[in-house]
Amino acid sequence: MAIDLSTEWTLDYTAKTITHTGTTTIRTVNQLYSWLMDVFDELSQMDDPVPMTAQTPTEYTLINGWTIPDSSFAFLSGGALKTSDGASLWSNIYTLGSIQVGTNIYVVQNGSKITAWWAAGHIDVLVKVKSGSALINSGLVTVYARELGNTYSHYDIDLSSGGRNAVPLATDVDLNNQTASGTIAGYSDITITFGTVSKTLGTVTKNYDVTIDCDNRPLAQVYEYLKYITRSVSAVTLNGVLGWQYKDANSSYSPEQKSPFGTFAGGKFFGARGVWIQNYATSDVKNFQLISADNTVVTPPNIVTVQVTGVVSGDRVLVAAMSGGAINKSQYTLASGNNQGNGTVVVETSISLDTPASGYVRIGDDRYQYDSWTGSTFTLHTGVTLSKTYSLHAPAYVPYIDTQATDTTVSNLITYVSDITALVRVRKIGIIPFEVSGVTITSTGLSASAIRATDSIVSA
Repeated sequence: MAIDLSTEWTLDYTAKTITHTGTTTIRTVNQLYSWLMDVFDELSQMDDPVPMTAQTPTEYTLINGWTIPDSSFAFLSGGALKTSDGASLWSNIYTLGSIQVGTNIYVVQNGSKITAWWAAGHIDVLVKVKSGSALINSGLVTVYARELGNTYSHYDIDLSSGGRNAVPLATDVDLNNQTASGTIAGYSDITITFGTVSKTLGTVTKNYDVTIDCDNRPLAQVYEYLKYITRSVSAVTLNGVLGWQYKDANSSYSPEQKSPFGTFAGGKFFGARGVWIQNYATSDVKNFQLISADNTVVTPPNIVTVQVTGVVSGDRVLVAAMSGGAINKSQYTLASGNNQGNGTVVVETSISLDTPASGYVRIGDDRYQYDSWTGSTFTLHTGVTLSKTYSLHAPAYVPYIDTQATDTTVSNLITYVSDITALVRVRKIGIIPFEVSGVTITSTGLSASAIRATDSIVSA
């Protein structure tokens, strides 16, 4: 016998409405249909047209002018309903899979969240996908599970055919995202900019769709911030949508389910397609992998450390490539047009990939600080210009370390291309000049320890 729903649902025979008026108990559409069939089979009801028909155990139609108010659909599950004229359709979705306890699932339709009437955990609800004979957003919805501290999940589904529709979701504890949300909020100096950019990583130049400037933060923090701004309650706008809806840099890409900008595992960031990262902590120079806009996996070059230990503040330190038993002062030759007052130094050949990202370019006895280089051009530090005009083919070179120590160790990062034979010098009045030649910068870098022997003869 059908369950008696008379204390939960009210029939208005004049208005022909079936309205939920009772407790918060959720009933299946089949239970409502079965109750209605039980009600309308009574002799007293034989002169009234039935309000509903069943096409399958999960698909039903309201007929003979009967309707159900939209607000009452919050108390139905387990099937789909439509009106006989095809003007309205409520499709059923239910989630399945392994999700973390307390996960608040939300449904996005036509760019907006449907106001949730369901509790945390898996859902089984009816969603209105057709109104006034027109499908809402072609019947498409996306179901999300995005709780900070867990991996994320979402699923796009077409509900235009009605029926009962399974939505698979899967979330797990994210061991790399356990920092308190208030702390993560403080990482807001990380910036995200959308727009096509051409970037070079090692020897690979590719286009990317979004640039993440890490503001020198470790990638572990960057990852948590990217999850923070895409969590279920994010108010940050990303590529024209709020963060809780953001899925990918380009709608043609396959989105990264667990975290839309990329995942983090084993101390390494794996960027989603089209994501470029820059200005990350130097300790993370090898701890990432990117995917360019054309779906090419790009890995960082072998960045190695060149360092000299055992120094003190004020020591002058030089590490430079050797050739013929001496410093190679002819690594490059100058192109034409290196004129007095210029803010660049232009050489005749492409600058070697193992050249420090910033440092000093030396032309004879002249030393110029540069902030960056590309192709065959060094861009000098702001306010630094050439003190004279240099002749074509004049020799120039760039040391790997060329600085005055401020601590007990001086270091620099370079891209390893091949082994480099180098010379190390440490000088300061009061110590015997330290020099070691023929050392090798290898694929693991170079670490040289200076010997600071007192110069007992020099006059202070």
